[in-house]
Amino acid sequence: MMRVCLNRAAVMRGSIGVSLLALVCVQPAFAQSEVADESDIVVTAATATTATKTDTPILRIPQAIEVVTTEEIQSRGGQNIREALLYTAGVSSATGGDDSRGDFNSIRGHESVLYVDGLKRNYGFVFMPRVDINTLERVEVLIGPASVLYGSGSAGGLTNLQTKRPQFEFGGGASISYGTFDRKEATVDITGPLSDTLAARFVGVVRDSDSRMDYTPNDRILAQAALTWKPTDRTDITAIGIYQHDKNPPNYNIVPLVGSLYALPGQRIPDSRFFGEPGINKGDKEYTALSLLATHAFSDVLTFRSSNRYTWANTQQAEYYLATYFGAGPLDPFVPAGTTQVPRNLYAIDVKYDVFNTDNSLAFKFDTGSISHQLLAGVDYSYFKNAYKQVFIGFIDTIDVYNPVYGTGAAPVFGATTTEVLKQTGFYLQDQIDFGEVASLVLGIRHDRYRRNETAKPQEATNKTTKRAGLTINATPTLAPYVSYAESFLPIVGQNQLGQTYVPLVGKQKEIGVKWQPLRSTMLRVSLYDLEENNALRTDPLNPFLQTQTGTKKSRGVEFQANHNVEDDLSLTAAFSYATAELSGENFQTAGIPKYTASLFGTKTVELTSDVRLRLGGGVRYQGKQTSRSGAFIVVSPSYTLVDALVAFDYNKWTLQLNAVNLFDERYYPGCSAFGSCANGEPRTVQGTLSYRF
Repeated sequence: MMRVCLNRAAVMRGSIGVSLLALVCVQPAFAQSEVADESDIVVTAATATTATKTDTPILRIPQAIEVVTTEEIQSRGGQNIREALLYTAGVSSATGGDDSRGDFNSIRGHESVLYVDGLKRNYGFVFMPRVDINTLERVEVLIGPASVLYGSGSAGGLTNLQTKRPQFEFGGGASISYGTFDRKEATVDITGPLSDTLAARFVGVVRDSDSRMDYTPNDRILAQAALTWKPTDRTDITAIGIYQHDKNPPNYNIVPLVGSLYALPGQRIPDSRFFGEPGINKGDKEYTALSLLATHAFSDVLTFRSSNRYTWANTQQAEYYLATYFGAGPLDPFVPAGTTQVPRNLYAIDVKYDVFNTDNSLAFKFDTGSISHQLLAGVDYSYFKNAYKQVFIGFIDTIDVYNPVYGTGAAPVFGATTTEVLKQTGFYLQDQIDFGEVASLVLGIRHDRYRRNETAKPQEATNKTTKRAGLTINATPTLAPYVSYAESFLPIVGQNQLGQTYVPLVGKQKEIGVKWQPLRSTMLRVSLYDLEENNALRTDPLNPFLQTQTGTKKSRGVEFQANHNVEDDLSLTAAFSYATAELSGENFQTAGIPKYTASLFGTKTVELTSDVRLRLGGGVRYQGKQTSRSGAFIVVSPSYTLVDALVAFDYNKWTLQLNAVNLFDERYYPGCSAFGSCANGEPRTVQGTLSYRF
């Protein structure tokens, strides 16, 4: 068992060392890629659509944005969106660890909002199934406010998942895998032309798995079908349908401090310990969505784009979980003191979702003298309805955390159904101005009309205008300093466990940075930012289950990201972040946000024979300590360093791949609370996958 304990100076040296190591390692790769055939070069971050809703080179976008492909995610052993972004600067887990209730990530200390194909998927804390990696081409993370183009979004940024599209060339693949927690999964992905103008694609996933906690399955059935029609070179229409059914009760492992971080010999509670009720805890989620994505170029200067999706979803979730806060302090959270009987809470919800999103825009290219413009004008509309029955009962009974006896908890009894409807209409205008080889400027403005109706409550109405401006200087064809200002606006949907609603969050950010693309295969970024969000959410000091809104949350920091990728040769990803985050009235780092994070992952391909290639890969992830306070009580989550590994053999069209996440099974705590609990870190997981490409 390895333990890494670093003081502040050591953290600084280690973090800087990772960044320097990345630069040193990249240098030989530069020389190799210069002599490589250009067809072997994979440029994973050449362009992105999320930042401007146009296909713009990342080097010319005056804001931080990172792109991660599905191939990169699978090489690192990622099995969900949270794990897909572990090597991305500025991104961390929003919940302190894995959480099967949803895809939660934090960007620059603020929870990210999830989009799929440019359309919003998650409205606050919604209980929909997690997105499957196998359905995606890539993940684009827009770091910083993006409300000018997307309306409601957090100050930290958004995560946009781009779905796999049909191709007019036959191909695909199939795989079977087996791994830790008896995880068995089979996937298929096939695409090809049906005619000269019509192409299709099908993605299927079947999974039968346990999870880190006893009595907690992680099963999935998924089918995604798509058709693309291209009647002319100027028209592209794609329809995508997906059905997904998950059986996955909440699996986040929250345990008392005295049984985890502060455990004496023989008192540590096993990671797999289940504190719920086997016959009551559940997470049955069904999700169906139909999308229609269209692009038509009327001419070389005028293009129309339309994205539309309708979603139906139904979730039945229930959980008994530990109530680890008793006002007795972190060293003795049990009630009565000295016993091992800990109270439990019960929360259950039965909810149905109906969601409609549409985004329509016109892009117009024109020149004013020597200056080129790309004007984007659009309107989007979203309708979100959830009809739910829920129940929350605190301290409903107790359970012995060392010798649990199940069957004492009563089944939830629901009350009346509450219906909540959110409607939002936004009008946006953006101009991308190109001053030739000198500079480029992005200006944007948007006005949103937001309405919210809920059973037995008055209507909430908000109108909000947000702005954006960014300038990129073309110092050289490969070096681009930039400066930007952006605003955010985020209505909070849903209620807390006491039935209280929230007012919208509003934020603004100033950012400067530089991007460097010395080769087609290489992109480096350094960013400095100053971010502020009003109406910030914080945990009630008298009730850890209650989120209140007071004051302002300020975040400042610096990020470094380097990506280098040459197919069948060397790939490297290096990231470093330093961030401070404080709530107004508090002169200390906000809980759950580490000041320092750093990571490095690389893969190298070696040709063993003309038919066999060996791929070796490994990664190191560091997260600094975190501090949580409740009155006079202070709990520090120690820093930790984790190692991931990859070994793969490619034989013609076959691949046998083995991934290990947390290779040395390091015991760590991604988030501990002064309210008396810790989130256990993920144990070592190993996954073997056999795949065939055709």
